[in-house]
Amino acid sequence: MWQKGLWYKEWRGIRWVVPLVFLVFLLAFFVGLVNESDAWNKSQAHYKSEDFQVEQELDPDFAMTKQEIRDDLTVRYLAYETKLSDKVDQYTYFFFSFTVSVPFTLTLVLAVILGMCSVILERYTRGNHFTAVMPYSKKAILGVKVLLGFAVITVSYFVSLGLGVWYFTSQVPAEFIDFHHQKLIMDVLGSWLAYLLLFLLPIVVGYVIGSPLGGILATAGLVLLPSTILTFVAHMEHFMNKGASGDLSYWSDFCRILEPLGFIRPAYGPLILQVGLLIGALIFAGIVAERESLETNGRLFVFQKMRAWGIGVTAILIGMLVANMVQDFVKLSGTAGFVGFLAIFGVSVMASVIVGIRFIYGKRFLIFL
Repeated sequence: MWQKGLWYKEWRGIRWVVPLVFLVFLLAFFVGLVNESDAWNKSQAHYKSEDFQVEQELDPDFAMTKQEIRDDLTVRYLAYETKLSDKVDQYTYFFFSFTVSVPFTLTLVLAVILGMCSVILERYTRGNHFTAVMPYSKKAILGVKVLLGFAVITVSYFVSLGLGVWYFTSQVPAEFIDFHHQKLIMDVLGSWLAYLLLFLLPIVVGYVIGSPLGGILATAGLVLLPSTILTFVAHMEHFMNKGASGDLSYWSDFCRILEPLGFIRPAYGPLILQVGLLIGALIFAGIVAERESLETNGRLFVFQKMRAWGIGVTAILIGMLVANMVQDFVKLSGTAGFVGFLAIFGVSVMASVIVGIRFIYGKRFLIFL
């Protein structure tokens, strides 16, 4: 696995996307935190301005106290923690907004594209044919792909985040920096593991789906699956609790494992799930990589036994997407709305299963009917 020829070959396959990954991570984290430091300085200048003092004197009933101003300037969360208690604070800690910027979103996209370049997009260039004739084991080839991708993402993430945090802490006085340590660990490690999972996901799909276009679509579907499930369950909870807030916030982080800086509470359960999924995906990729062959290139499902699983997961995903879109636009309510929501989901799933079976099995499905 440590032969230079193998590493050079895999590097050539991703060399064009590596600078893009590093640049986007720099824009998202380093430049993002530079902008946040400017926003903090503007907030502090606002509270010291004469205009703010006049506002305080004109409306003393709603004037902010010194402690509230201090809290508003205090940096406590890298990714904001949602308040789960009944007590609602009128004033909050300083809020980082770089997590909703375009460069931050592009880091997710580039992590997935980096994984696609390793296996799925090789089928377009026929690079997998060249790989097959190389005197290396399939596990060694997979190992190099994974290690190279992990190295690119790890260096890009920690260098850009480290530079950003260093600059921010150098611009903001230490008295206003009071990070919640457990939440900070959750955010930093959870984001890193999320990026690794986003990179590894298309690699696993690439060994299971023989068609390049099918692999791209399957990867997109799996990336959307956790958030789709979370939205679907949120709608279900809304119906069952009649609009009241339930306990969804306490376990929703388990559906945010592919969202960097997406955890909303300091608990290590989602981190453990990320590590488990990462190890499981690596083991599964090693097994399917050994059994995959060039004869399956271009075939939608490399392993025929996975056709039923593919149809089932795709149908459920489509059903939830359709039901979520209808609920978001129509805003169904009451018992009739709940029944309609479930009916839309069920009909969408059944229709997707029928179309999927006809597409995969063709005329054999007509005989079965």
